[in-house]
Amino acid sequence: MKLLIWLVIVALVVAWIMRSKKAPVQNEGGIRQSQDVGGHLKPEAMLQCARCGTYFPASEAVTLASGRVFCSEEHRRQAVPGD
Repeated sequence: MKLLIWLVIVALVVAWIMRSKKAPVQNEGGIRQSQDVGGHLKPEAMLQCARCGTYFPASEAVTLASGRVFCSEEHRRQAVPGD
């Protein structure tokens, strides 16, 4: 019985260690985010959409040559008629 308890404890510790060494974190959209040495997510700049005013991560920006940024391709098309 004593051996069984020790085996369970060892298995839990090994599982905990394996889980903590997991691959890079994926957010809800499935986009991988880089981590620093401590395993924390690196902060990312937030931008504001020129069409709707919503804030979104800079990595998801749709940008015009003029420098205006949009949260989606749809908002970019609405802002530039005939494009």
